[in-house]
Parts: sequence; C-alpha cells; structure tokens
Amino acid sequence: MLEPAHLYLGMYTLRDRRTGELFDRWSDLGDKRRRLLERSWAGVFRNHLLDELPVGDLCRHLDERLGRPSKDLHVVIGVLLLQQLHDLSDAATVEALAFNMAWHYALDVRGEADSYFCEKTLRNYRRLFIEQGLDGLLFRHLTDRLVRAFAVDTSRQRMDSTALRSAMRALTRLGIVVETISKFARQLERLHPDLYGQIGDEVIRRYVVREGDGCFANTAPSVSRRRLGEAGQDLLALAMQFRGTPAARLAGFAIVERVLRDQFEIVDDDCGDQGVPVVAVRKPMDVPCDTVGNPADPDASYNAHKGQGYVAQIVETYCEDGEGDEEVAATPDIITHVAVHKMTVHDGHRLSDALDDLNNRSLVPAVMLADSHYGSGDNMAMTREQGIDLVAPARPAKGASSGRLTLEDFVLDEKGLVRRCPNNVEPASTSTAKAKLQARFDLSICRKCPHTQRCPVHAAKRDGHFARFQYTPTRAANQKRRLYEQSDAFRDIYRWRAGIEASMSRLKYQMNLAHLRIRGMPAMRYVVNLRALGLNIRRCTAIGP
Repeated sequence: MLEPAHLYLGMYTLRDRRTGELFDRWSDLGDKRRRLLERSWAGVFRNHLLDELPVGDLCRHLDERLGRPSKDLHVVIGVLLLQQLHDLSDAATVEALAFNMAWHYALDVRGEADSYFCEKTLRNYRRLFIEQGLDGLLFRHLTDRLVRAFAVDTSRQRMDSTALRSAMRALTRLGIVVETISKFARQLERLHPDLYGQIGDEVIRRYVVREGDGCFANTAPSVSRRRLGEAGQDLLALAMQFRGTPAARLAGFAIVERVLRDQFEIVDDDCGDQGVPVVAVRKPMDVPCDTVGNPADPDASYNAHKGQGYVAQIVETYCEDGEGDEEVAATPDIITHVAVHKMTVHDGHRLSDALDDLNNRSLVPAVMLADSHYGSGDNMAMTREQGIDLVAPARPAKGASSGRLTLEDFVLDEKGLVRRCPNNVEPASTSTAKAKLQARFDLSICRKCPHTQRCPVHAAKRDGHFARFQYTPTRAANQKRRLYEQSDAFRDIYRWRAGIEASMSRLKYQMNLAHLRIRGMPAMRYVVNLRALGLNIRRCTAIGP
C-alpha cells in the first residue's frame, strides 16, 4: 500500500492534499454506503471544511526546530472540532479516530499515523487551542466558508442570549469560604510544603480534613450565620499570614483575597485575641454579583434573573419562508456570531461588539431582530447610523407594572407634544425645551379627575392654577415606538425572532451545552465556539449537499 505524501516544515506535519490517490480507498463501500457518507456530517466536513482548516495559524504556535514532528495538523484541528460536535470524552474521541469509518472519511485518514492519538496528545493540542484563543478563529473561518458554500442570505439575522453553567455545584456563603480555604491549603501543600506546615492544626482539621465537632462541613443551617463570621476570621488570618510570601503568588491565594474582600468587611483594625482585626459579614445586598460563587470556577458570576454561570450571545441568520418556497427551504439557518461573557454584562452592551464582528467578516445584516434588552435608544441610534434596521421592542414604561398612568396613555402630536390626557382633556399650554417637553393642565379640572392618584401630572409649585407634566424627547420617541409595536406591520416582522429560541434549545440539549464538563472562561469559550460550529455543520447536513 502506498503511504500518503506528507510535507514536513520544520516540526510541522501537513499532508500534501494536492496530490490525489492512485486508487479510491472508499470504493469497496458500494454506492449506497458511499452515498450515506456523502450525505452525512462527514461529507459536509470533508467537502467544505477540511481544506479550509486554519493550519497556518496553528503552525505559528509550534516550534520550528525542537521536538518530534507533529501529527498532521488537518487531522489535529478536525479531531478537536469533531470531539465537540459529538460531545465525546477524550477516551471516546481516541476510539472514534481509531475505528470510526465516518471519522476516517471526514478527516481523509489515509495511514496508520493519522488514525491514532493518545489522550495526552489530544489534551496538549486542546490546551494550546484554548491558551491561544484559536477556537474563535476556527469558528469564524469555517462559518464564513459554510455561508459561501450554501449561499446563505445574511441580510436578515436575529440575536439573543442564553445562560450557561459550568461543572460546579451551588454553594452557600459559608460553603464558599470553606472551599476557598480548603483549595488554598491543598495547593499550598502541593507547591510549598514548608509554608503549608505553618498553617494551624485546628484550621487543617476544620477545613481540609473536616472531621470533629467543630467541622464546618457539618454546620446546620440554623447556625450557619454565626459560623460564617468565624470562618471569615480564619480567612483573614490566613490572608495576613501569607501576604508577602511565595504563597501570595498562587491562584488559590488570589481567590482568598477576593472572597475576603467581597464577603466581609473589617470593622475593627485593632488586633483582637487572635492577633488579627475583627471582620463582619456583609449583608447579601452588599455582596457584588461578580463575586466568587464557587472556588472551582472563579470566573463564573451571578445574575438575579439568570442565576450563576456565564452568558452566551448568539446571532444567527433566518429566512422568512412561506408555504412551497423551495429556495428558502434549501437554505440553512447559520449561527454567525458567538461570544461568551460574564453574567454581569448587560445584553444591550454586546450588540455593538456583535455588529463589529459581522462587519469585519462582511456579514452585516440589513435587518436585526432582538428582544427589548437590545432595544435601547443608544442601540437604535447606532444601528440607524450603520444602515441597519434594528427591530426590537422598547422596554416597558416605568410605572406601568404598578398600575400608574404613563406617557403611553397620553395622545401626542408629531412633535411629541401632548394633545390630550387619558381623561380626554386638552392641555392649557405646551412648550418645548432642549432637554424637556412640558404640558400644563388646568388644576381645577385635574382635581376632579378620577385618575388623580395614578396620574403623573402634578401641581406646579410656583403657579397654583396649573398642573404640570414634564418628560424628555427620548420618552416621547419611545411612546411612538410602543404604539408602532402594537401594529400588524411590526408583528409581521418581529414574529421571526422567536425562532432563535429553538436554536438555544438545540445548543443546550442537542449539542449538550446544558451539561458541561468544564470550568473557567477560556474553556467555556472554547466549547461554546466549537459546538456552535458543530450545530452549523448539522444544519448544513440536514439541507443536503
């Protein structure tokens, strides 16, 4: 059997893919099985993506002279992608590469050297990908290739976010402190055994060994508040003991300092009985959302609406398909932008980043659908300047949920001035200023109105004969937006935004982002980027070659 030709550039191994094979090694499959491979994800990957893998960007991070020759870099990048496409463990990935015919076909495996990775090799290349941020590059490069190959229309796109949780358990505030001390002590024992011996035996027993009557692992909820203060004192004592030592450079010590700063405050600088200042437990409302929720994943943050973890911003194309529209039905919806952020970042602040990314790749939409979190006045103005029609409902008016009357209940003219109040009373006068608009009503009429308790019109302080209502031009513009949102024209356009919820569900449950086995922001970005790319491959496969 002829061995495949390889090109060695220093320590890089790249197969010469321009040289074809003398014999077709897949001819013994027969027409039916060969056709199944061509129509599967393996055919999409082999025909459209294999030759487009960014091997040149990976080469820049490998040594040209030292070490043994690498694996074929096309196979390396392909294996990392296919592992996330199928959500496989490292052991299952090695087995699939060795024995799975679809993997051999997708990666164009021709020899024994390309069909086997050990798990350590797989981990090393994955670590390199994560450290250098090559996952984002891979997603953008291959997604752009799929957009061109399947003639995807990018003029209409929609955006939304979803919450993701890494492989960490929820902890109480006491549990956070206990795990922080335990993690720091174990790391100190492994890297600085001499410094570890300076930790008191009582602290080791309570936080590392966790045995005995004073063990914090056996704390009942009724006494956890009191125990939290005791744990805070121990945390402060450790921080003061190891500041200025080699232990202060450990990642575990940085978490100690961060938890101490977020969860406690020093109320007495004078040293107490133990020779350390006295700390007090912060109130829950004073603890920042970006605090450590679990020392196993200090990058995760908290959001009162979405919980603990990370948030992923997703942008995808969509088609306004109708019945019998075969051309539209043959076009897949492609995820064009993916970004992972902390829970503390508001959705509206990420729209500009998404549009910049799409603009750099020539994928800027003409219409962008999004929910009300993205529909701020600043975002509407920004997209208008870029020639993008941002279709997003305005945020609900303040006071509407509590039953109070708002500007939406008044009738305005084209200039935004009040024409009639909710009680169908015309104002005595209106005026326009640079910062505010104003309407004045006869106070004697307002006092007889049945909506007095709910009305935003109040008696003027300097003029006892009139009641005044002031509002900004932005509120007047939002009133027009909210009225337009009740029209059939808006609903006919905005109804297509709901389709992205199905994409979120597929990402979480088909691509298994709802049950992740990783922790940390870099690893989270790596997995989300490659699984979003994997979903794009599956969608293109469903359309067919």
